[in-house]
Amino acid sequence: MGYVALKGIVISAQSYREKDRILTIFSDQMGKIRAKIRSVRSANSKRSGLSDEFLYEKFLLYRKGNFFTITETELISAFLDAKAQIDNYLAFLYIKELVLLFIPYEQEDMRIFNLILNTLKFLKNRGVSKVATVYFVLHFLRFWGNPVKTVQITADDVFFSAKEGGFNTEEGTKVNKAIMEQVSDFYEKNIEDINKTGNEIAILRLLNEFIYYHTESKHFLKFLETIRKIDNI
Repeated sequence: MGYVALKGIVISAQSYREKDRILTIFSDQMGKIRAKIRSVRSANSKRSGLSDEFLYEKFLLYRKGNFFTITETELISAFLDAKAQIDNYLAFLYIKELVLLFIPYEQEDMRIFNLILNTLKFLKNRGVSKVATVYFVLHFLRFWGNPVKTVQITADDVFFSAKEGGFNTEEGTKVNKAIMEQVSDFYEKNIEDINKTGNEIAILRLLNEFIYYHTESKHFLKFLETIRKIDNI
């Protein structure tokens, strides 16, 4: 038991009882946690705007056993410029889905914390949603421990196979060599240095196939149905 001070990004917010919310937060010190914030759904609450999804905040939490209660919070960034662009919704959806589905609770990982934060900053400053989404998913899979493999290109024929771990020169779906070159480029660059190339949708389809093969998650399939309806991926 005791108080914990940390910084975190709200990944999801669920209504709880009449006035409260349960937040899933990815924090700098403890990774993914769940915490209750009281009385934020009442009209006169001073914290009513501090429990929305994809806010970057300072939190003071009280911990009792495995349960956290937020006692104080201070907004660092709401990423309003990013949220104002409807195309960025795709990136927000992928961040939320992958963090909720695959990251265990209370496992500190500054790589993923910084990946989420830098992706949100990129969307705020550049607003190139599909580029940011592909970059996030590629690096998330790498940090999660299941990276998409690339190969040294010695011929024009390049294939993609989720079973074989990604790109290869022997089996799977034949793909344009430029697609793998873009993936390799994304691995080597920081997010602020990447640019749109036109292959983002094709890469994202391959990544969706890769994720489902390695997880067999029915929840992820439902997520993809939603994505296809709103973005034709």
